[in-house]
Amino acid sequence: MPGVYFTTTEFLDDAKSAAKDRGMPGIRMIALPADTYYRSRSTQAELQPIAAAVFDQMVDDLVRPLTADEAKPSQIQKQHENTNIKVTGSDYQDAYQNVNDLFLDSRWADGLPIVPPTPVLVKAMLAATTRSPDEVVGQVAPKNGTATVEKIAVNSVMAGAKPEYFPVILAAMDGFVDKHFDLTHVQASTGSFTPVVIVNGPLAKELNFNSGIGMLGHGWRANSTVGRALRLSLLNIGQTWPAVNDMALTGRFEAYTFFTFAEDEAKSPWEPYHVALGYKPEDSTVTVATSGNPLVLGGGAVAPWTAQGILDTVAARTSNVVFGWVHSQTYILVLHPDCAYELGKLGYTRKSLQAWLYEHTSIPYEKLLAATSGFGHASEIDEINQSIADGRIRPDRAQIFKNALKPGGKVPIVQSPDDFHIVVAGGSPGYSLLFSYPGPNWANETKKITGATLTKAGH
Repeated sequence: MPGVYFTTTEFLDDAKSAAKDRGMPGIRMIALPADTYYRSRSTQAELQPIAAAVFDQMVDDLVRPLTADEAKPSQIQKQHENTNIKVTGSDYQDAYQNVNDLFLDSRWADGLPIVPPTPVLVKAMLAATTRSPDEVVGQVAPKNGTATVEKIAVNSVMAGAKPEYFPVILAAMDGFVDKHFDLTHVQASTGSFTPVVIVNGPLAKELNFNSGIGMLGHGWRANSTVGRALRLSLLNIGQTWPAVNDMALTGRFEAYTFFTFAEDEAKSPWEPYHVALGYKPEDSTVTVATSGNPLVLGGGAVAPWTAQGILDTVAARTSNVVFGWVHSQTYILVLHPDCAYELGKLGYTRKSLQAWLYEHTSIPYEKLLAATSGFGHASEIDEINQSIADGRIRPDRAQIFKNALKPGGKVPIVQSPDDFHIVVAGGSPGYSLLFSYPGPNWANETKKITGATLTKAGH
């Protein structure tokens, strides 16, 4: 028997399903009460009664002889169907409605009307890339469904995306399934985390992605349908559904289209974001990241602001002691063009701005000393030491944190200045945005867009 697996009540059915998918249908599971487990994690004393209540069951599960099914679990044979579904109606409108009802009832759609993915439309979508329809892009968490180029094309048609957008969608999916990207967390977490999708390079302009006023709003087909195609692909191939295994307690912000926009490279005082990562200016890229609801900075057209004042606000708001992740954040700072221009006039480069944020958001050792981590450790100090020991703090950065854990020391809230990702976008006048995620580099992936056949860029 593989052992005993612990889960919370809300995830029990999905944990059993995942065990079956991994060839371990006989694994014994113990469900902890979700209503008390999550709010009792602040101290070991609060967690102890919850653990004690299931201790005898755990021992029994470990020593009780295997049943016949557990000793020789049946192998789960996954069925891969590649057949078309025929939907009829009294007329076209009736058939269209029946398609939408079928897809939503089957949990293949997001609740908004879809474009029926007919073979003709899927073929047209596939014609926009040189990548083979059968190419396996990767496995999509949490159910590890196999994403092929053709499956992603089906979801892109459903989202209403133009074929020209398809190479962008494929590159974004390359990022989501990258082994360094923590897709399970953003797909299933109880927190309202939402993907951020940023397009850079000539293709962003050619496809008319919005990077200015209203960049996160409606009215821009590229932003909206690329984000929705990714939403549907993650939903269908990752096999998620709210309250089943997508446990975001209040849902996810921008759940239908994600935070999808382009950088306004023309108004940036610095090199484009993708160039700062090592790509060529003529390359087109897409960056996928994870975030909670962004912090809105600056006064827009309402209140006075200064560029330095926005930086000071970032430092003040991010240097608070937070729930066990003080040392492992990832940030995307989206500066509206006026703010970026003013910072450029003050002499900031992207690198020097990252260095300023790294220095001014670091937390005094004494402030951490008295803070509770929220995970049963005595303090944030214990959490940081544990993160050094288990590798969550990268070995090349570990000594920096060790040196800071002493009186007078200052502990960084990121592992490296590069964990402050700086992008220029938004209106003029405008607001700057700070996206944040409680996890280091694996929450951020940039991929080059290739194989485009219907555009000048992205080949």
